[in-house]
Amino acid sequence: MEKLISQSLDQYFSDFKEYHLIILIGFTVIIALIQIIQSMYVSKKIERFKNALKKSEIKYSKYSELQITALRKIYHLLAKFQLANNLIFNSEPHSIGHTKFKERINQWIKLYVETASEFSREKLLLTPEIKKAFSDTIGDFDEIKSILIYEANRLDYFEMEHQGNWNAMYEFEEFELDEINTKISSLKEKDSVKKSNTHIRNLREEIEHLFHRINQ
Repeated sequence: MEKLISQSLDQYFSDFKEYHLIILIGFTVIIALIQIIQSMYVSKKIERFKNALKKSEIKYSKYSELQITALRKIYHLLAKFQLANNLIFNSEPHSIGHTKFKERINQWIKLYVETASEFSREKLLLTPEIKKAFSDTIGDFDEIKSILIYEANRLDYFEMEHQGNWNAMYEFEEFELDEINTKISSLKEKDSVKKSNTHIRNLREEIEHLFHRINQ
């Protein structure tokens, strides 16, 4: 009887072990499958993130490239415009005559229009600081442009009035230089003209700072 009970117990525990072994194996397989699925999900998520990051980097790189190209062109125009401004308002006294004054006025107006137009075209690529610096200057430069256009027209009328006869216009070269120098000295007293070089320098410095940030 005891032997029979013992055999029955042995059989029971043997079946119990097999049952638990099957459950354990089942759990192990399920956990393994969950881990595989999670790993696949995470891998796909990482891949999507990498693709999104790559697209973002490409867009940023393209934007930076466009921005650098625009700023480089604007900076070069500003450098030429500053030179044109200096040639009129910071030239040596009595060094500019009638013809040279008119030529420099026309060059100033041409470069100012080119620079302002380039700023307007590339406005979307400019930083708020650069746009503000330009907005702060535009009023003064528009005033100078109006003044210089008036002076250019006055010189043209003076030529027409005297039919291009220099002797009738100025009589002597010294008188010509004195008159043009007096006119430039008078223009230099205007606030817009006094601030003009500072305005251009501030704009160039803002662009230089942005270039420095981009290349860091």
